[in-house]
Amino acid sequence: MENKTKTKKRITVIVIAAAAMIIVAVAIYIRLAPKTVSGNWELIVNPEISRATPDETGASGKVYYSFSKPDDTGKGDYRTYFDSGVETGTYELSEKGNRRYINMGTEDLEYTVTGLNIPGMEKLTVTYPEKTDEQTDQTTPAQDYIFVRSEAPDYEKESYSSYHTDVSLLGKWTTDERTLSYYVYDLSYDETVNFKDNGIMTIHYESADLALDRELYYAYSAEDGTLSFSPVTDKETVYTVKYGFDGGKVLLFKDDNTSASIFADAFFSDFSYKKAE
Repeated sequence: MENKTKTKKRITVIVIAAAAMIIVAVAIYIRLAPKTVSGNWELIVNPEISRATPDETGASGKVYYSFSKPDDTGKGDYRTYFDSGVETGTYELSEKGNRRYINMGTEDLEYTVTGLNIPGMEKLTVTYPEKTDEQTDQTTPAQDYIFVRSEAPDYEKESYSSYHTDVSLLGKWTTDERTLSYYVYDLSYDETVNFKDNGIMTIHYESADLALDRELYYAYSAEDGTLSFSPVTDKETVYTVKYGFDGGKVLLFKDDNTSASIFADAFFSDFSYKKAE
């Protein structure tokens, strides 16, 4: 009996020691893991709007960035999540001396990553340098955009608590009739509406002329020729529109009661949508 007790104590000591070593190893990894922009971040300080914190902004006011792992040349893709929308773009990392820079399509901006490599405790700071307007001679001081490690939102899970799907609507519908007036130019863009069977509708805008690749997410319900939909981060705002079909492969909307879209034009208006092949 005494030998069995000693054996159990020895095993217990070994287990505790092994667990302690694992905890130490994890702690060392968290502290020494490479500081990288890869992954998901929430913007908590935006000098262009306010120095707001996550507690002061509603779901529709929060902004997230998700960076893919860069390749050997420092290039990668990123996604921006805001107000039920997702925009995609590319970025490039570089180093000058002992400083690191990120370029997201405009200019090289210095950045730093500090803190523990875990959600909520790691901080990404991107600095816009001081600038002087040549026309007004006014100087804007350097500004820090601050992010914390976070989880990106999953808009696909934000449908209405109850909804109806019209099987005739399901799938992608496209139109090439959309244009945006810019001074004396009419710039075209493609729009694709995707009705999914999970109660989520997406509207995808894409244009090479506008350097645009944006997808907006809506919770929707479709029944008896009426479509109701809301931005997934603002379900209290509900838009409705009547819809019908011409020959089965052309989707038409009428009597729409919607707000303006990002192009100050009705979401669907009088445009016709063809079923994507």
